[in-house]
Amino acid sequence: MVSLYAVSNVIDLLQAEARRDKVPTLAPGDTVKVHAKVVEGNRERVQIFEGIVIGCRGSGTKEAFTVRRIAHGVGVERSFLLHSPRIDRIDLIRHGKVRRAKLYYLRGKVGKSARIREKRQVVASSVPADREATEEATETAES
Repeated sequence: MVSLYAVSNVIDLLQAEARRDKVPTLAPGDTVKVHAKVVEGNRERVQIFEGIVIGCRGSGTKEAFTVRRIAHGVGVERSFLLHSPRIDRIDLIRHGKVRRAKLYYLRGKVGKSARIREKRQVVASSVPADREATEEATETAES
């Protein structure tokens, strides 16, 4: 008889093997370009789907995210598995500043009202502020 612990171990090993290493951390409100592999007949090509992440769900190898974009005046949503072999790569274009986990309210918005502000990070200077003050004081003392 096979123990349940052994089966759980096998599942964990398979899930660890299926995980991708270089996956960006996605959050709702981010604008991304998803390079997805599409099979047409006997050939395969990469199709780019660019839009706003409106929700993330799941964990581990089952983690998924939904991307929404407007194509020819019609809203199009597509869900992707984060660790799927069908995804070639994910380019993170910008981080959005939102206060919700699910952005389903964007479905009812069109045009400028559907925009999301960009989250801006502070860029640290190479010299700390207190060190700059001491350098200025020594320059004035030498003059």
